[in-house]
Amino acid sequence: MPRITSLDARVVSYRFAARPEPLSLGSALRRDVVLVRVTCEDGSVGYGESFHGHAGSAVAEIVNTTMQEVVVGREPHETVAVNAETFRRFVLAAGMSGGLLLALSGIDIAMWDAWGKVKGEPVHRLLGGSATDFEVYGGGFTLGFQPPDELAREVRRMVDGMGFRAVKLRIGDAPERDLARVRHIRETFGGELDIMVDANLGHRYDVGRLAPELGDLGVGWLEEPYPTGSPESFVALRSRGRVPVAAGENLGGAHEFADWIRRGALDVVQPDVSRVGGITEALRIAALARAAGLRFAPHISHSCLNHAATLHVLSAAGGDGLFEADGSVVNPFRDGVFSSETVIADGRASVPQDPGLGVVVDEAALADYPGERGSPFPRT
Repeated sequence: MPRITSLDARVVSYRFAARPEPLSLGSALRRDVVLVRVTCEDGSVGYGESFHGHAGSAVAEIVNTTMQEVVVGREPHETVAVNAETFRRFVLAAGMSGGLLLALSGIDIAMWDAWGKVKGEPVHRLLGGSATDFEVYGGGFTLGFQPPDELAREVRRMVDGMGFRAVKLRIGDAPERDLARVRHIRETFGGELDIMVDANLGHRYDVGRLAPELGDLGVGWLEEPYPTGSPESFVALRSRGRVPVAAGENLGGAHEFADWIRRGALDVVQPDVSRVGGITEALRIAALARAAGLRFAPHISHSCLNHAATLHVLSAAGGDGLFEADGSVVNPFRDGVFSSETVIADGRASVPQDPGLGVVVDEAALADYPGERGSPFPRT
């Protein structure tokens, strides 16, 4: 097995021509991806995506410095060893879970990609997965705090043009406006469309007060109603039984998910492979969710590197999870400078079958997407 000879990371950015609709977090200026690359001595190259939130250059710096001695010289299949050393030295012992865990995520994905290319197999086969397509719902930046009629037109585009049978709406604006949007989409599309809602940590008001109305409107889940520092609030909301409660994109490794599941805080478990520690850690979380009888519906990040990795995890996790698809019209990190053979049609998403993740990275085109520094969400 060839060894890893180099590890590097860089930020690539796509600035929106027109800023997307606002969410609770505000309106983003751009998409940023921390692109992680591992190169093996046989020439095989693996790519991964690290999420960064508000500090892409900081996460890339961790990959390019601290993580070098953890990764370089190992074989690409040694994902468990890299995970164990990172958690032992940095995440658990030193309390540095944030940036180190994000860096590990992209590295782990890149190592799986490289290993699949070395073996000539797609990642899901290396993981023992056999399911190759999954139910999807439409997410991304396009569904925000726009007026109800505009929101309905955007949902119609996803339903008619992309075949989605489920969408995730954003709440956390104001109670009356939030309910008006959800109610309008339900009245427009009827029971044929599944609706979920995401409060993005519920910054503006206690969105839990909407649970009775959301339940009456048949909402599939209420996502991130509170900051993740207050799991007891999730437990209290879930105990009311009015609407299923979802979270996980802002939780750490499997140890944090185990605590939340033990407390009874979740109905829907939503790790993001680019945040939680990569494919290796996401599979541990999937096992926890399955053992607890909870729904597994991973969160996605910005590029098809993350999207493909998520689909491979869903395959290995048992094939009955739910895939969050990016509903944006334009995303060069989904079907441009990065591209994959993932097909979304008739409400289903297919797993790439090419070796590794099944994603092509156009290295020459990366120069057109120079990385920007700082937060992509301006101060509001």
